[in-house]
Amino acid sequence: HPGGQSGDDKPKCYLIITNISKKPNVRSLLLLAAAFGCAKVFVAGQKKFDFSAEGRDLPHQLKATVRNGQMDIVKFDRLDECISHVKSIGVGDDEIEEEDAGRRQQRKPIRVLGVEIDESSKDVEGEPFEGDTAFMMGNEGQGMNEKQMSLCDGFVKIAQYGGGTASLNVYVAASIVMHRFHHWARGDDVRRYCDTE
Repeated sequence: HPGGQSGDDKPKCYLIITNISKKPNVRSLLLLAAAFGCAKVFVAGQKKFDFSAEGRDLPHQLKATVRNGQMDIVKFDRLDECISHVKSIGVGDDEIEEEDAGRRQQRKPIRVLGVEIDESSKDVEGEPFEGDTAFMMGNEGQGMNEKQMSLCDGFVKIAQYGGGTASLNVYVAASIVMHRFHHWARGDDVRRYCDTE
């Protein structure tokens, strides 16, 4: 648990958008990334969506944010190129101070977590986060494909308690996961509130 770190030492959240079929979902994911303070959104493929500040697809609420550089949208043709770039960020770039020993150390590479129901998935309620994290969502209908899954460092899932389908809208799932990450990164003890009953 990061213990309420502040400023640049606080773990950062990123979003990877790939294999999302519906433009309204891409728009919602971009608005969500802005709401949770993602400094960068990484996009692989998604050729039918115009991510430019002048384009017609970017939500109008984000046009100035993107134009002013407050949120950076980094595009790649292929997912493997995108993931290689994501994992190279922070390696040798920023240095952070280690609180206990008072010495300097390099920031760890960004961890890529897929949001997917899988045997190896960890429940998001358990806060299975470690440092800077980029979340990759699955497709609206099929979930994550094999290539996406092979490029992830791990997976998180959202516990569901009803008898219906084990699926949530991609925007809803991303909202839950990023909200939990945000509280974890701030050092909030969210689990304490859940145990009061």
